[in-house]
Amino acid sequence: MAKLNTQYAKLTDWRSNLPMQFMLVQLIVAAIIIITSVWFLKTIETERLIDNQEFLSINQGKTIVAKLQQKTNKIENLAVSMGALGELYQHNPEQLKTAIPALLEQPGQQEVILGGGIWPEPFLFNPNNEKDSYFWARNFANELIAVNDYNAASIQPYYLENWYVPAKFYPRDTTYWSKSYIDPFTQKAMLTASVPMWQQHEFIGVSTVDVALSSLDNFFNTATPSQGGYVFALDQQNRLLSYPDLDNNDSIDEQALFQAFSTFTQKHPSFLPLHKTIKQIDTEFIQRANLNKAYEETQLANVVQNVPKNQRAKLVALINQNANNKLQQVELVASLQLDSDPRLKEPVIVTVFLMPGTYWKIVLVTPISSIAYNAESLASSVGIYLVSIQIFALILLFIVQNKLFITPISRMVRALNDSNPAKIELEATTRNDEIGMLAKAFSSRTRQLEIALASLDATNLALEQQLDVQQQSKSELEEKKEQLNSVLNSAHNLIFIKNTKGEFTLVNDQFCNVLSLERGKILGVKDHLIMPKEIAKVNQQKDLIVFNEQLELSYEQSFPLDGKQHIYLVTKFPIFNEKKQLTSVGTIAFDISASKEIELKKRAQFEILRQEKSDNIRFIEKLELTNKRLQSESQQAKFENNRQHNFERVKLENQTLYPSLVSSIVKPIFRKQDELAASAYRLANNEINVADFNNKLDEQTARLRHLEYLFSAQDYIAKPIDLVSLLEHIVALLQPKLVEKNIALEIDSENRLIVEGVHWHFLLIFYRAISNTITDAFYQQGTTQNMKIVLSKDNQQIMMTIYDNGKGFEEAQLAELQKALDHAEVKGTLSALSVWLKSEFNGKINVTPLPTESGFNTLVSYSLST
Repeated sequence: MAKLNTQYAKLTDWRSNLPMQFMLVQLIVAAIIIITSVWFLKTIETERLIDNQEFLSINQGKTIVAKLQQKTNKIENLAVSMGALGELYQHNPEQLKTAIPALLEQPGQQEVILGGGIWPEPFLFNPNNEKDSYFWARNFANELIAVNDYNAASIQPYYLENWYVPAKFYPRDTTYWSKSYIDPFTQKAMLTASVPMWQQHEFIGVSTVDVALSSLDNFFNTATPSQGGYVFALDQQNRLLSYPDLDNNDSIDEQALFQAFSTFTQKHPSFLPLHKTIKQIDTEFIQRANLNKAYEETQLANVVQNVPKNQRAKLVALINQNANNKLQQVELVASLQLDSDPRLKEPVIVTVFLMPGTYWKIVLVTPISSIAYNAESLASSVGIYLVSIQIFALILLFIVQNKLFITPISRMVRALNDSNPAKIELEATTRNDEIGMLAKAFSSRTRQLEIALASLDATNLALEQQLDVQQQSKSELEEKKEQLNSVLNSAHNLIFIKNTKGEFTLVNDQFCNVLSLERGKILGVKDHLIMPKEIAKVNQQKDLIVFNEQLELSYEQSFPLDGKQHIYLVTKFPIFNEKKQLTSVGTIAFDISASKEIELKKRAQFEILRQEKSDNIRFIEKLELTNKRLQSESQQAKFENNRQHNFERVKLENQTLYPSLVSSIVKPIFRKQDELAASAYRLANNEINVADFNNKLDEQTARLRHLEYLFSAQDYIAKPIDLVSLLEHIVALLQPKLVEKNIALEIDSENRLIVEGVHWHFLLIFYRAISNTITDAFYQQGTTQNMKIVLSKDNQQIMMTIYDNGKGFEEAQLAELQKALDHAEVKGTLSALSVWLKSEFNGKINVTPLPTESGFNTLVSYSLST
C-alpha cells in the first residue's frame, strides 16, 4: 500500500503532471510561433514587396518602350515612304526635290527630325554623277534647306558611311538604326534611320531620316516612373541616347549624349554591375545570332572594315539577327539590384529591356527604400497583435483543456490506481462524450476497420481490373492510330489537319518531306512560321473560308519543291466532332504539276504558231483565196475538234477529281476516329461499357483496312490489280450509304480477276459508277431496294454490269442520255464517264431498261479494254 501511494505521489508531482506540461509546451510553441511569424512576415514581406516592385518596373518599362516605339515607328514609316519615292522617281530629280521636303515637314516633329534624304548608289540615278544625294537639313531658324555638301569631291563618299553600308544587307521596307554620332556639318548629336531601296532585286541606295538625340533625351526625362526613379537608353553599340542627369542639371552637354556607357561607368563606379550585365547581354546576343548565320564573314568584310574592332561583332550579329529572326516584341533581358545609385543615393532595382527594331537597351531605375520600412512596420504591428492573441489564447486553452480533458483523465487514472473498474464503467455510462465512449467504441471500431480494409481491398482489385481494361483499350486505340498514320504516310499527297487556332495537329510524311522539317517542329506551329509568307497567307485565307462556310473548298496553289515550283490541287474540308461542332480543317494537296506542264507546253506551241502566223502574214493572205473551197471541210473538222475537246476536258476533270474522291472517302474515317477517341474518354469515365467500345473499335479497324488497301498504291504505273478485291473494298466503304438507303447489294464475279492497269483509274471508275447508282437511282428510301454488280473479263475486254430496281429512266430521258453517249457529249456523270472510257480505254457505256419480271428496272454496263 505504501508502494502504491509512493507511485501515485510521483504521478501527481507538479513538475510532471499534465496541466503543467501542457502549459509549458504551449508557452514554448507560442514563443516559437511569435518569433518565427515576425521573422517570416518581415522576410516574406520584404521579398514580396521587392517582387512587386520588380513586376511594376517591368510593366512600367514595357509601357515606356511602347510609347517610344510609337515615335520610332513614325520615323521608320517616314523613311520607308521616302524610299518608295526614291524607287519611283529615281530618274526624276525634280519630283524628289519637291516630295522629300514635304514628307520631312511632319507637324510637331521639328524638334525630332533634323533632316533626311535619298542617297543613291554611285552612277545609278545619274550615270554622270558618282555622288548624287538629295539631302535636307534644318538651319538655325529650324527651316529645312537643301544640303549639297555630301556630293563634294573633297569629302569621304557618303556610300562608305556607317549608316549607309549595313543597310545593303537589310530586306526591303526594314530600318537600320545607326549608332549615335555628331554630324560633321550640322554639329548635332543624332542617329540615323536608314531604309534600303531595292528595284528588281538590285540595291539602288538608301533613304534616311536623322533624329535628334536631344528629343529622345527629353522623352526619357519626361517618362519618369510613377514609383519614382528615372529612365535612360543605350544604342546598339551601348552609347548613351539619353543622359541620366545625376546632378539634376537643367542643361546637358550634347557631347555627353552619345558617349560610351563604359566611359560613363568609369565616372560612376556604382554602375559597374550593370555594365558587366550589359556586356553579358551583348555576348549572348552575338552567340545566338551566330548560331544561324544569314551572311558569312567574307560577305560582310566591306561592312565592318571602317567600324572599330570592338563594334564589329555586334554589327555582324545585328545584320544576321535581322535577316533570320527579327525581334518582334519587347524583351526583358536583365533585372538586378544595385546597392547604391549615384542619383537617388539608395539601393535601386535596375530593369533592362531590349527594344525591337532599333535594338536599343532601355534602362529603368527604381528605388526600393520604402520596401524595408514597410516590411518592418508590418512585422512590428503583427508582432504586437500576435503576442496579445497568443496570451489570451493560452489562458483560454488552459481552462478549457483542464475542464474537458485533464480532470476526466485524472479521475480515470485514480480509478485505475485504486483498482476500481466500477468508477471507469460509471464514467463510461454517465458521459456521452468521446471519453465516456472510448472503451466501448474501441472494440467496435476495430471490427469496423477490419471490414473497411476488406472492402478497400475488393475496391482496389476492381479498380486494377478496370485500369487493365482501360490500358488495353488505350493500346488498341494507339495501334489503330498507327494504322491510320501508316495509311496517311504512304500517300504521295500532302495531307495535314489544323485546329481552330491555325496550329498543325496532324501531318503526313510527304508534307514533312516537302517542308524539309521534322514532324515535331511542325505540330503545334502555325503555318506562317514554317511556310513561305505568300503561301501561308493564302492557306490562312482558305482555312477561314472553310471555317466560316463549313463547306469543302478546292483551288490550285504553287509550292517550291526540289528547286522548282510545283502546282498542287488543294482540297480543304471541315472536320466536326460528335456534337457536330467544327473542330479542325483537313487539307489534301494533289500534285498536278505534270498536267500543268502539258498545258504550258500547249500554250508555248500556240505562241510559236502565233509568231509564225505573224511572220507569214503574206502566206495567210494567199490562203484566204482558197477559203471558200475549204468551208465544207472546216465544218466536219470542227465537229471532230469539239469531240476531241470533250475527250481532253473530261480527262483533265477526272484527273482533278481524284483529290475530291480522296476527301469524300477519308473525311468520314476522320470523323469516326474522333468519335472513337471520345468513346475511349467516356470508357475511362465508365460512361459506356467495354463491349460497345470494342464493337466501335472493330468497325473502325475494318474501315482502316479498306482505306489502306485503296490508297496504298497511288502512282500512275500499270501493275497487276485484283479487280474483285478492289470492288469489295469499295463496297465495304460505301456500306454506310447502302444501309442508310436500305439497299441490298450483291456481287457476282469470279473469286479473282487479275488485270494489268493503273490502280486509281479503276478506283475512280468503280467508285463513281456505284456512287452514281446509289445517289441517282435511289433518290428516296424504299422497302425493297436491290443492286447487283456483275464483273467479268473476256480476253482484253473488262465488263462491269450494274442492275438496280430504282426509279429507272423515262423514254425521253433515256433517248437524251443515249444521244449524249453516242455523240460524246458531257451532260452528266454517266456521259462524262463514257467520254473518259472511250478516250482512255476504248470503252463505252450502255444503258438498257429491263422488264419488271426480272426484278430490276435498269441495266448499266461499263466496258473497257486493258
